Amino acid sequence: MNPDEEQSRSYPLQEDMRWQRREWWLQKVGMVMLFLIVIAGACGLFSKGFLSEQQVSSGDRQLQVEYERFGRQLSTMNMAIRLQQLEGERFTLRIDRGAIDNFQLQTVQPQPLIARSQGHDLLLTWALPAQQHNASIWLTWQPLSFGHFHSTVSLDHGATVAFSQLIYP
Repeated sequence: MNPDEEQSRSYPLQEDMRWQRREWWLQKVGMVMLFLIVIAGACGLFSKGFLSEQQVSSGDRQLQVEYERFGRQLSTMNMAIRLQQLEGERFTLRIDRGAIDNFQLQTVQPQPLIARSQGHDLLLTWALPAQQHNASIWLTWQPLSFGHFHSTVSLDHGATVAFSQLIYP
């Protein structure tokens, strides 16, 4: 750049290079911030992606929930519930009020034998085939509003997992 370009001048326009340098600096900072936001979004900071994928387990590892930590209002979110060391002919999952009040349950696979409410909780019951001690359940749900929500999923035998999700508008 020509050395004259770095000097303030008054002709043909009044310029103050100190303010011009500040503007250039802010422009560079803005470009870096925009780049970081795009990369964070691609990695899952605002919805699906490895930054959003989370997994929690009960203390005895009998109940494991894989869910999306970040989501957008009115977009679908997936959850996988994995159960191990099950006993008996049936098992029941309890999904608490925090999830039921703030999310609309869209699909449950496989379909439960019995679905009922108890208080503000949803209870889903499945049959367990003979000689099978593990099960997987997939849920799809949609956030009804934005905010930070706490949910609990528990097994009828007492294994409990609590987690939270941040939903953007």
